[in-house]
Amino acid sequence: MDIIKLQDNYEEVVAKAVATLKAGNIVIYPTETCYGVGVDATNQQAVDKVLAYKSKRADKALSVAVPHREMAEEYVELNNTAINLYNLYLPGPITVISRGKNKVANHVQAANGTLGIRIPDYKLVRDIAQSFGKPITATSANASYKKTPYKIDDILQNTSQKQQSLIGLIIDAGQLPKRKPSIVTDTTVEDLKVLRRSNFDFKNFSQLTLSCEKDTENFAKEIFDKINEYVGKNLIVFLLQGDLGTGKTFFTRTLSKHLNVEGAVSSPTFILCREHKLPQSEGRLYHIDTYRMFDAKEMDDLRCEQMFNPPNIVVIEWADKVRTHIQPFFHDAIVVDMHLKHIEGEKRELLYAMRNF
Repeated sequence: MDIIKLQDNYEEVVAKAVATLKAGNIVIYPTETCYGVGVDATNQQAVDKVLAYKSKRADKALSVAVPHREMAEEYVELNNTAINLYNLYLPGPITVISRGKNKVANHVQAANGTLGIRIPDYKLVRDIAQSFGKPITATSANASYKKTPYKIDDILQNTSQKQQSLIGLIIDAGQLPKRKPSIVTDTTVEDLKVLRRSNFDFKNFSQLTLSCEKDTENFAKEIFDKINEYVGKNLIVFLLQGDLGTGKTFFTRTLSKHLNVEGAVSSPTFILCREHKLPQSEGRLYHIDTYRMFDAKEMDDLRCEQMFNPPNIVVIEWADKVRTHIQPFFHDAIVVDMHLKHIEGEKRELLYAMRNF
C-alpha cells in the first residue's frame, strides 16, 4: 500500500492512480464529499476486491465516477429527466441512477439493471477517470457501517490489516470538509425519486431556447422581476455555467442594467472578480469568473465570508468549478442556477432553476 500526498506533483498523482487502476488494484481518493474507494468498474477481479474491502454490503450496487456525460452515455441510457439533471447539477454531489447497458462488472449494476453515475465536483477524480478512459467505482472508502472518512486516519483506524492489504494506493488530501454523502436520485421511475438526501435541494427547473440577444435581455428582465423583492434584503447568488461564447457575461451585463449599476460591466476573466456598488442598497454586485482557477479553494482569496452576505449579489461564471466549495455560504440565500448550451448560430438552450437555501 502506497500513500501519496495530493500536494505533491499533480500529474504524478494522476499517473500513479491510473497505473494502480490498470493493475486491477484499489485507489483511495478524495472527493467533494468524503474519501472514496475506486477500481476499474469493468474489471471483475478488481470489483471483487472492493466488495471484500467494504464487506457486509448485502448485495448493494456500486456507483461509478466518470469525467463527463459522454462517458456516462457509454454505460447507461439517459432519459430526459437524467439529461436535465446532468445539465443542471453535474459536476456535483449527486448520483444519478439510470438504466444500465450491462458493460460493467457484476455487482456494480443493481439487480434491477440500473447503474448510479457520478460526475464529481472534484477535478482530481475527473482527471483520473479521463486519463484511465473507463469508469471507476465511487463508493465511500469506509468499511460497511463504519464512520464516513474525511481523513486517512478515519480509514486506517477502522479497517483490518486484511482490508488494508487490498489497497494499492491512497491519495492523501488531508482533512476534507465534513459534508454529507451525495444525494442519490432514481430517474428510471415516472416521477423523479430521491433515494438519499444531502444538503442539495431540488426545485423545479425550466427550459428555454434563446434565439438572439433580445431573448437573453427578456429573460434577464424576467429573472430580475422575480428577485426584485429580495434585492437589498437577501444574499442573491447567480450560478452561471456554459461554454465560452454562450452568453454568461452578456446576461450579467443585462442584469446589471436592471439593478441600475453604474459604469460598464465587463468580463472579469483576467482579474477573477469585479466589484460594483448597488445604488438601491448598501450591497455590492460581485462578478466572478472562475475559468482560470485551478482549485476551488482559490475562492477563499476573494474573502467569501464577506462576499456571501446580504444584501450582496454574487454572479459566478463557470460556477461548477467552485459550486461545492461555496455552498456552505448559501444560508438563507436566493440562488439562481443557469446552464447555457450552444445549439447552432445564435441559438442557446437555457436550463434554469431558482431556489431558496
